[in-house]
Amino acid sequence: MNHRIAFWKNKINWFIPFVSELYPLTKFQLIQYEDRFDWSRVKANQFINWTNDVKDCFADRLSEVEAYDSILYVADGVPIFPGYQSEYNQIFREDGEVEFWRYWYNLLFGFCKIDNAYDEKGIVRLLRSFDCVIELNERPFESLPLPTSFIRERKETLPWETLSRYWGLKWSFAFLEEFQDYWITDRLIQNHTAFNYSLKDDLNDDFIEKVLS
Repeated sequence: MNHRIAFWKNKINWFIPFVSELYPLTKFQLIQYEDRFDWSRVKANQFINWTNDVKDCFADRLSEVEAYDSILYVADGVPIFPGYQSEYNQIFREDGEVEFWRYWYNLLFGFCKIDNAYDEKGIVRLLRSFDCVIELNERPFESLPLPTSFIRERKETLPWETLSRYWGLKWSFAFLEEFQDYWITDRLIQNHTAFNYSLKDDLNDDFIEKVLS
């Protein structure tokens, strides 16, 4: 775990946007790290219990920014936004820690999960046989997952601008770390699927405190 904390300390420009937007921050944490969080993403955070007290406490911060628009993908020119909280049945950690954390850790952030039956070796053989040029599409329904071994082979020529935002990779902390010198930050921090498999399971209040200390 110390290795992961050190990694995120070194990649703080990835860590802060993800935590600001997707972690259930408390009023105390907002006060404690007020000068470090990305407030446009905080304003868009669906897991903060935006009571009148919290809104009043951070009124100046919130008035200075527009809420960040997080787009999963675009279908026929229409942006698809994430909806992690039901408009009519919201749940916050203040309502009950055990129930909330069970709910939050079970959420699938991003859009798609790679099926366990995905034949990575078969796809690699096909790509090699036909020397295919990969055409990446950010619409999940029109794209196949990209084999990690293929990325290793062609990492110097692949379009990392697109890959950094791409859902169909074998996202994990190890995967993120392996290609850390190639990710495009502005695109990566839009990628909720990357957050889901590379950071979410490690996150808790203690982990955040150690990274931000």
